[in-house]
This record gives sequence, structure tokens and C-alpha cells, in this order.
Amino acid sequence: MSNFQISHTLLANLCRRNRFPVAQELMIFLGIRGSLPVFPENHAFATTHDLMLSSTDHQHPRCTLVQWLPAQGLLAVFPGSTVPHLKYIRKAMTRGGAGANQMLTGYYADYRKGDHNLSSPPTRHRAFRQMEARYVLRTLDDEVYEADDRMEFNNPFDNLHAAWSMGVNHADFASAGCQVVVGYPKCTRRGGSPDSGPWASFVRNAYAQTQDHFPYALLTGQDYYRAAAGTFDASDYRLRYGSVGEEVRLLQQRLKAKRFYEGIVDDKFGSRTMNAVLAFQRSAFGVDAADGIVGPVTLSAL
Repeated sequence: MSNFQISHTLLANLCRRNRFPVAQELMIFLGIRGSLPVFPENHAFATTHDLMLSSTDHQHPRCTLVQWLPAQGLLAVFPGSTVPHLKYIRKAMTRGGAGANQMLTGYYADYRKGDHNLSSPPTRHRAFRQMEARYVLRTLDDEVYEADDRMEFNNPFDNLHAAWSMGVNHADFASAGCQVVVGYPKCTRRGGSPDSGPWASFVRNAYAQTQDHFPYALLTGQDYYRAAAGTFDASDYRLRYGSVGEEVRLLQQRLKAKRFYEGIVDDKFGSRTMNAVLAFQRSAFGVDAADGIVGPVTLSAL
């Protein structure tokens, strides 16, 4: 296992590298796909936490959810998942991909306090509802999500909720694409028993905040591991869905000059910019390399 440490400074640097906006006055959620807390039972806010790289197997919770308080320089970590479970993937493959998806990495501005599973009263519980469209992948040919899988821009209601999972070694969790935290929710099916496990701390912390919405930044464990291992260089940036700033404006201008971008030139990496990036990457590198992330290779080709 490769261990690394995350801190307020590392989170701020990674958001700066990806040109994600940071609202200092808000609690911010972060997803780290393919990592786990070294101490999964420690949910206290601290200046640093230790994580380990871990492969997502779509059966066990193999991701970390973070609550970050930028104004205080504090963060808390929780084991969970940012990928769908294998049982939902297999069902979806028999239905043309409907019923399971995997969110792309990026910045999503608006998770709101609200109930999950509105249509299923027995399991309905307080959680965080995704209120905007985003890009997701649907796999039809195998059980792996890859750049050449079908990509959609919509809102499949990938909320953030309880995982219905005992822990990181439990071979089950309840997600067909949602972001989930290990533990169980208070709901009718459980006889009104209180929230339990890491989820209990996560939902209590967030609902204690006066804010109604929470930004969510999703990256990979490898992104964090490399950032923790090296010296941060502000000029070494990545642009992806949700990025903002002058570099996005320059990207749009370059894409427009090559007739890939038809939108207004501004400083926001939204759906029009994403579509243009994907079209350019497919044209320049092939469908297998079109991931929607603008790094050094894509920038040099532009």
C-alpha cells in the first residue's frame, strides 16, 4: 500500500491546480476515488489525515469522502465510494446502460441538504441531493468504465447518502452512481434507529452547518498521491469540468480557433467547453484518449 498525507494546504493546492473555486466560508465536500483512510474509524476534524491508495473494485468501499473547512484549515475523512457497485453495473448492462453510471472527476457546485430515496419511503433518509446536470459514463460492453464508454450530460440524481455498508471490508454498498459514506441511515426500514457508522458523523457535521448547499470536488487518489509526493507548481495546471479562470478562457479561444468550440468565451468550463474538448481529443488522439481532462498533452496539441 502507498500511503500519503492530506492537509489543508494540499487540498488548497489541488483545487488551485485544477482551477476549482474555493469558498472559504463554506464546508466543502471532496471525493477521492481510489483511496482509503488509514484510520477509517477516526472522523475527527484535524489539520492532517493519512490515506492509502486503493483500487476501486466496485464491490468494497474503496474511496474517501472529505469534509473541509477552509477558513479553519481543518478536514475530516470518511470511508465510502464514488463508483457504482458491481451488482448495479451488471443489471444496467442488460438494459442498455440504464440504472448505473460513474461520475467524471470535476467540480460540482450544488449538493443540497435534502432526503435521498424520495420514491421509496422505507429507505428515505436525510442526505445531500445533486441539483444540477453533470457528465457520467455508462458501460455497455464490460464491467469497467473507460473513455470510450457512452458519455451523457444529465442529472441521474447521483446524491450523496449513506452506503448501507458495515465497512471497507464489507463486499456491498448501495450505490448505482451516487457518492456514499460507509454506515447506515435513520429510516423506517431500520425502525427509526439512529444514523450509524461514519455516516452518522458525516451527516451530523454537515447538517450542523448553516449553509444549505455544499460544493463537491471529485478527483482520484493518484491525483492526491502525486500532489503529496511532489512540489506544487502553480503553472502545472489541469482543466476539467467545473474549472474556472483565465486558463479556461484561453482554452476556449484555442478551441474556437480550431472550430471545435461554438459557445461564448468566458472563464467557466461547462458543458459546451467539455463537448469541445472531447471532440478535439477524439480528433487528435482517438476515442480511447478522450477523457475531458486538459493537461500538458492536450494543451500542447492545441
